Amino acid sequence: MTNEPAIDDEAITDPFGIYRAEWLKDALFKVFTKPAYYPELETPRPCVLVGGRGTGKTTVLRCLSYDGKFELEKHDSSKISTWPYYGFYYRVNTNRVTAFRGEELSDRQWQRVFAHYLNLVFCGQVVEFLNWHAEHAPTPAALPAAVCRDTADALYLDPATDQAELLLSMHKGRRRFEAFLNNLDPDALPPLSLQGQAIDDLCQAVLELPQFVGKDLFFIVDEFENLLDYQQAVLNTLIKHCGSHYTFKVGVRDLGWRKRSTLNENEQLVSPADYERIDIEQRLEGEQFVTFATEVCNLRAQASKGFPSGLDFPRILPGLTADEEADLLNVRDHAERILKAVAIECPGWLDEAREMPPLDLSVVDFWARSQQIPIADVFAERAREPKSWDDRLGNYRFAVLFTLRRRRPGIRKYYAGWRTYTLMAGGNIRYLLELVGQALLLQRRDGGSSIGDPIRPELQTLAATQVGRKNLSELEGLSVHGAQLTKLLLGLGRVFEVLASEPEGHTPEVTQFSLPDDAPLGDAEQLLAAAVMHLALVRSVANKRMDLDLKGYDYSVHPIYSAFFVFSYRRKRKLKLTPNQLMALVREPKVGIRQILRQNNRGEGNYPLPDQLRLFEGFYDADR
Repeated sequence: MTNEPAIDDEAITDPFGIYRAEWLKDALFKVFTKPAYYPELETPRPCVLVGGRGTGKTTVLRCLSYDGKFELEKHDSSKISTWPYYGFYYRVNTNRVTAFRGEELSDRQWQRVFAHYLNLVFCGQVVEFLNWHAEHAPTPAALPAAVCRDTADALYLDPATDQAELLLSMHKGRRRFEAFLNNLDPDALPPLSLQGQAIDDLCQAVLELPQFVGKDLFFIVDEFENLLDYQQAVLNTLIKHCGSHYTFKVGVRDLGWRKRSTLNENEQLVSPADYERIDIEQRLEGEQFVTFATEVCNLRAQASKGFPSGLDFPRILPGLTADEEADLLNVRDHAERILKAVAIECPGWLDEAREMPPLDLSVVDFWARSQQIPIADVFAERAREPKSWDDRLGNYRFAVLFTLRRRRPGIRKYYAGWRTYTLMAGGNIRYLLELVGQALLLQRRDGGSSIGDPIRPELQTLAATQVGRKNLSELEGLSVHGAQLTKLLLGLGRVFEVLASEPEGHTPEVTQFSLPDDAPLGDAEQLLAAAVMHLALVRSVANKRMDLDLKGYDYSVHPIYSAFFVFSYRRKRKLKLTPNQLMALVREPKVGIRQILRQNNRGEGNYPLPDQLRLFEGFYDADR
């Protein structure tokens, strides 16, 4: 045990429980760790940052903004003039943008009204930055009076002769426009500015000031998915034609960019010609995410007063080898039963069987039962073809772990270790923080050890299970499809749990599914899109597929749910599901689950629920 003083729950939840950028506020910049893709966002070309909830989009985009950069530079005003770019952060607010719709105006009128609103917003951000620059920079910048007058005229604002007046006029004009919008009179529309023109002119004037010659200006648009379809087309048009005066950095969820055309339906935004697509999950795979996650957790612990210094998360979250985990799952009892059978059926192999690790012996027994052959034949094959048998061990040792305690209460599979946690997080830093925070809380409440001591595998497993349950319970409130997503996840989770616990005679570690090419998606299209957007499912491009429709991907339940449902967190083999079967899991879950299991030769066997799934016993209870 360490000699560090005990810390309370709040000291743990502050750095590891507050993971949303909106909740962290200014503390966000103290715990910011630059991901490997960050330099790509600092280039003067449009970028679209794609990632699910909790992947760090907002944190990264806020740190690109001028006020975020100032915080990262610890308020060092002398460095402002050395920055190569200045970013203006704008978060799309659903309350605001959904006000721009209704039967009062035609679609074209709504486009013009919204385009004018964006002119007001983006120009206002530029002028707010200039006023900030005047207060903080050693050599303040000021717009010429003529530019202030022209900008006010272009936006139909009250006259302004200097920067401060222009900002006041913009604030007043935007509030006036919002009030008009809330009391809409279609026969008395106010004058509207031409889309993008005022932004172009103002940014050009800024870049002609001595303080900004050779600099870049970024408009940073977060939560792009909150825009209505026609509004996405308006923004797309600005992105397509932003020219040399400014560029856009956009944050959006996977499948949240629904409209790729500009206001000209025949003009599409295409990567890489028009923008650089940065997919967070792809950019932070494997070792990159492990390194990034370690840096994030270490920095958060250092920023908290309650944590001991020099905390090493890979050390305090130790993993298990397959043999160590098998021991915890009572593999030795299983091995004893196998040895007794060997002594009766094929005593000539008994000495060799006794020398084998218990888990390897369990694989021998597993293979005999899978192939329905005498166990003596398996021993003979193992002696005759050792290389082939070593390959088989590599394929099945992990899968056999799921069978050692099936149909028994308690832990059926352990989810422990820093690398296991990073794989379960699936490239999502919020999920990783949840896992670490919950494990630390359980350790503190368990007693007998201090923060900084290794956390026992059973506590790590319980933490992973609780995080999966929490995210499942929250899924219903995330979307209009929330109830359907919950049912879909419960159905798929049960299917993959049974496949994991009953692998005999089947392909091991089935954790993905694909859709047939010839089946129309129907109602499953919206369900799949919502499931990916809200991280109930994750997708990857199917082998040899180049098309971008939903059928061109392989899908799996997000690995954050693997401990809760008890299946593998690794992306391995896949099964084929039809759109009708997916919808059956939602509409008739009991029937849908049985049908998929039968299709995969799991019959009508008795598959008791893991302890944590008994809360949903009514959902799963089928008439057999």
